[in-house]
Amino acid sequence: MSSFSLGGKYLRKGMRRLLLALLLLLPMEPPPAMAVSSEYKLKAALIYKLTRFVEWPRENRTGGSFGICILGRDDFGSALDALESRKVDGLPIRIRRLVQSDAVDSSCQILFVSESKRPFLHSILASLKGRPILTIGDLDGFAEKGGMIEFVRGRQRIGFRINLQQADRAGLKIAAPLLELSTIVETERT
Repeated sequence: MSSFSLGGKYLRKGMRRLLLALLLLLPMEPPPAMAVSSEYKLKAALIYKLTRFVEWPRENRTGGSFGICILGRDDFGSALDALESRKVDGLPIRIRRLVQSDAVDSSCQILFVSESKRPFLHSILASLKGRPILTIGDLDGFAEKGGMIEFVRGRQRIGFRINLQQADRAGLKIAAPLLELSTIVETERT
């Protein structure tokens, strides 16, 4: 064995030790949070604006806050958290992130159902039927499947498809200006 290759072996071993020591000395920080897309920032703002065009039954309000809940994967990140500094009908907004649909309760006035819950959408919406919870989603066909408001992407804007039939059954009143800007759909028959 030549001294050159033997020296290379020791050099590589020494470099590995040095690299390992440097890695151990570096501060361990969690990876930065995923950046929120501009689409979900806009959707968070739209969720807040929708509260101005929807009326919830007064007798069904529980607690001292207005609950905006996300069911499933949260693509909103901090964009929704910013709403906690605002109020709806004098009540502070409280954001809740839910993993299971059985965690949805009367503290949710708005429920955003994420794409990750697509396989369970039928049972989720069936369990909420008639409850005064505004269901919102951006899944294709959400409103026809029984959701109340579906965000739809246009070329340069986000539009709405509204299932007025489901909102009425839940005792929610949607104001005419919002209805005029939306496409009204009915629940598809299964």
